[in-house]
Amino acid sequence: MSSPRGKNCSSCGRLSVEYVEFKCPGCLEEKITRCYSCREKHTRYKCPKCGTGGP
Repeated sequence: MSSPRGKNCSSCGRLSVEYVEFKCPGCLEEKITRCYSCREKHTRYKCPKCGTGGP
């Protein structure tokens, strides 16, 4: 879910203004959004469409 002030992280779900967004490496359809904190901690994410996950 997006907001004018940021996007929700796919890993932790928190709203963040410092994030990176990329297409899922598995299905290339869903967008994965990762906040700075989860990227630094290598928190896992999981694509809601195909189930592909990563650090």
